[in-house]
Amino acid sequence: MGLGKRSKICWVGALLLSLSSPAFAEEWWKDAFAAAGSAPCDNNDSIVTFTDKTVDMWEVGCALEKVQKINRLDAVILDMTCTDGESSSKRRELLLKLEDDKILRYPQNEVLQRCSELKAGARP
Repeated sequence: MGLGKRSKICWVGALLLSLSSPAFAEEWWKDAFAAAGSAPCDNNDSIVTFTDKTVDMWEVGCALEKVQKINRLDAVILDMTCTDGESSSKRRELLLKLEDDKILRYPQNEVLQRCSELKAGARP
C-alpha cells in the first residue's frame, strides 16, 4: 500500500472517529436556568447559574472542583464546595439534558429551563 493511500485512510479514519464520538456533554449546561414553567428569571429565587468554575443559586454559591462528562449521554456530574455565608459543604449533582432542551437536576429532581426561553415565553 502506498504512502499516499495510507495517509488518506488515516485521515478518513480520524474524521470518522471525530464524527462518531461527538462531544455530548460539552457546553450545553453553562447558562442561567430557573424552575421549568416559572416566572421569567428577573427576581426569581429558583435561578441557578452554571459556569465553568461556579454554580450560583439564591443565597448559595459553589466553587466547582470537578466536572465529569458522561460518555454517550448529555450529562455531567458536578463536584463542588458550596457556602451560604455561614457554613460550607461538599455537594455532588448530576445534570441531564432532556429532549426538550431542559435540564434535570439530581438529587433535587428538579427540571430547569433556560432563562432566555422563559423570557421568550413571557413576551405578549
